[in-house]
Amino acid sequence: MIVNPLLFMPSPRDIPDVIKWWDKIPYDKIIEKYRMPLDAYTRAKNFFLENKQYTHFVICPDDLEVTPDAIEQLIDDVEFYNYDVIAGMCNIDEEQPDTYAIQPIHSQDFTQDHPNVTFGSWYMKDKKPILPDKDIIEVGFAGFPCEMISRRIMNQVTMEGAANDKESNFDWQFTRECYKLKIPIMVDTRVNLYHRRKEQYLEAKAFKNRAIHIDEGRSILLKAGEQYK
Repeated sequence: MIVNPLLFMPSPRDIPDVIKWWDKIPYDKIIEKYRMPLDAYTRAKNFFLENKQYTHFVICPDDLEVTPDAIEQLIDDVEFYNYDVIAGMCNIDEEQPDTYAIQPIHSQDFTQDHPNVTFGSWYMKDKKPILPDKDIIEVGFAGFPCEMISRRIMNQVTMEGAANDKESNFDWQFTRECYKLKIPIMVDTRVNLYHRRKEQYLEAKAFKNRAIHIDEGRSILLKAGEQYK
């Protein structure tokens, strides 16, 4: 199949080492700037569903360095294997560079409303559970590290958060819905991205407090080749 992805950046922050890659990726992007998470995800999902030229919705958080090579590798995977859901992997944060934000299939009860995250449940570089010696693996959970989702699945999932207000734990809710739909979540371990989770953490927190009272959000559609300003 021919893949035409739409990259989605929910973006309350402006991290230079992340933004520098956006202009280098030769595909359309929808950037939801300064919006509360549920609003951002809802707008981007609706835009994707309305624009049927796109085959896959690709979630690229604004604290994750996503390179052109990463996107091309995932596209190759989908074109060859026709996966409905495939992602890369990334470090949990800057202080845990060798602990990956992916978990084995049976690491949690994916019927629960909230994750029961324990240190030993993550794939790690040198400790158990050790990352399998395969390029592409099936996982139980992947925290949106450049998650590529087919249109077929986007028509079935909510893109809401798992919390009571639906404003957080979007990756967990997506995992639960895939589990119920019996859709495997695949990860290409060759796509190892850098997660800047703690960079501008205070700025993101301040934004959320401000956004409750002030709507400063905007939607930015960048066509392939256009520059982000």
